Amino acid sequence: MSSGSEKKLSMDELLEKNRPAQMAQATPQPPTQELIPPPEVHPTKAEWEELLSSLYALGHHTERQTGYLKKVSELLAQLPTRTQMDELLKVVKHLEKMSEQAGKRNEKCFSLSGIRLPRLSLPDIPWISLLLGLAALALTGLVLWVVWFSLDTLWSAAKTMLP
Repeated sequence: MSSGSEKKLSMDELLEKNRPAQMAQATPQPPTQELIPPPEVHPTKAEWEELLSSLYALGHHTERQTGYLKKVSELLAQLPTRTQMDELLKVVKHLEKMSEQAGKRNEKCFSLSGIRLPRLSLPDIPWISLLLGLAALALTGLVLWVVWFSLDTLWSAAKTMLP
């Protein structure tokens, strides 16, 4: 039995068979017919209405999705950043260490009952000095009241002059 590949071919026939596809098609072929464009197909009125309603529904859903995305981005902006979370974690670890140290018995501690405050003794103040001090305090309060009232009057007058 012999196969077809064992057939001896001439050099020209081998070159023709092994020629690339582009070169093989480079030979012009005569046009069989002129190309006629297919007839245009237009949708019916019912199809147009269905397409428009679908388009409006799609627009409505797109607007809703856009609103949801804006809300989500606003909520994400309120969340702490990674660096803020790291700082909070450091503070929490520090507080944990402080609470552990506070619970240990061997730590140095103090109590308020062990602290003695110094006793204050009032010096003998002559009554006249005390009365003069109170009078000076009252006079200072009176001066401050007069200044405050005059500033209020000036402000009211300035407001009426301004447009």
